[in-house]
Amino acid sequence: MKIAVSSTGQDLDSQIDPRFGRCAYFIIVDPDDMSFEVFDNENIALGGGAGIQSAQFVASKGAEVVITGNCGPNAVRTLNAAGIQVIVGQSGTVRQAVEDFIRGKLRASSEANVPDHYGMGGGGVGGRAMGMGRGMGMRWKSQMSGWGRGSSAPVSTSSRAGELQELRAQASELRKQIEQIELRIQELEKGHNATKMDLARRAGGQASPASVSEDSLRIAVPVSGGRLCAHFGHCESLLIVETENGQIKRTESKTPPPHEPGVLPNWMSEQGVDVVIAGGMGRRALGLFQEKGIQVVTGAPEMDPEMAVQDYLKGTLVTGQNVCDH
Repeated sequence: MKIAVSSTGQDLDSQIDPRFGRCAYFIIVDPDDMSFEVFDNENIALGGGAGIQSAQFVASKGAEVVITGNCGPNAVRTLNAAGIQVIVGQSGTVRQAVEDFIRGKLRASSEANVPDHYGMGGGGVGGRAMGMGRGMGMRWKSQMSGWGRGSSAPVSTSSRAGELQELRAQASELRKQIEQIELRIQELEKGHNATKMDLARRAGGQASPASVSEDSLRIAVPVSGGRLCAHFGHCESLLIVETENGQIKRTESKTPPPHEPGVLPNWMSEQGVDVVIAGGMGRRALGLFQEKGIQVVTGAPEMDPEMAVQDYLKGTLVTGQNVCDH
């Protein structure tokens, strides 16, 4: 576990900085041996979004707990979303706070204890920070309780301008995060599809020697007389084999629907089939399976269907020509 503490100094005997988003330093402590790392808070001078940026920073350092004096709603929401416990209202030294947490004296909260923009302008010791007493905090909470349900809180023009600026900064940051997430999703999808496409390239000649170990697949094998059927459309049944990390997990024999154009590809897509291993298959059927995103290996010999799947997963399935070319 790692604990992030907002600090005014660079060691465990430094005082806790009452500001989270605009604290002077973050000290990341390992409570097991009290070792720590110190980081300058580069968000201290931001005009808006300091709480969110600081929350993202401590999350990137692997923190599971944050101990601070005061934390605004945007920072609390970001920390909660990252699964980080937030402990507010603390003072004294960093060391004492961590030791209190270890002893179970501190309790996490899911609510902010100061409003947005806390700590701007006045610093953490004087100015606005010192002017925010318990009465102000309670009054702010009362105003906030009506927000989001159609009521309006009494906010000054300058406060609205500041909030608008911060919300714009937050929206910009969220757009960047969404773009990064979407790019990562595309990368993962490409990698997943590339693995399956690579499996399909084993259709001719000696299969690739590399074994399959990174994917979960549903492989269909046409069967007649207990053997892999040379003619896909004339099989008696289909053996559906579920695999995981290159190993067969379970098998199921299914009776296919009547052999009519386009029926089997649609039916296999509904069954979640990823790969078909067959002796022969017509060109039209091959095209329909491709449209459904199902890879087809043809030219497989008449053999035990499970053995064919095992050889395929090992990359040792020897295939020949497609015995059906209509």
